[in-house]
Amino acid sequence: MGARVKDLDPDIYIGIKLPMEMGSDGTFKRTKTALEQTKYNIINLLKTMKGERLGQPTFGSNIPRVLFEPMTVDIETQIEEEINISLAEWLPYVSIKQIKFKHSHEHDNQITVSIIFSLSFEPDRFGSVQVDFDAFEDILLSEEVPIIPVSHGGNQHGI
Repeated sequence: MGARVKDLDPDIYIGIKLPMEMGSDGTFKRTKTALEQTKYNIINLLKTMKGERLGQPTFGSNIPRVLFEPMTVDIETQIEEEINISLAEWLPYVSIKQIKFKHSHEHDNQITVSIIFSLSFEPDRFGSVQVDFDAFEDILLSEEVPIIPVSHGGNQHGI
């Protein structure tokens, strides 16, 4: 059964929406088309840092590393290269048609990437996905390191 036939069948689900949430029927919310699932696959791939996934050290992208380097005029070129490298390795059925960038005026290390794509087995249908690269900084800034009191041992006199 081809992807187009599966997309048209209302009883067939392709994958799980991310972030995972419970649907009204008690299962995780799911995607119904290959194009819709590919959007989640692209977001998952690009927001995962290489080396983060156990057992698959090359899964992901180096975009977070690029963003935390000093900004240069070729930042968009570097990010576009990382997108192309990651998609070619992990989602080779995705054909990128256009990549656009929007920089944050408030935070230097925030950027939004918009990608228009098609699937190699359905080149006449297009999808778009927007990936915000700001959550990494939020996570880094919000993590609190617990302070653990150090016990020096010894007796009641500290000896």
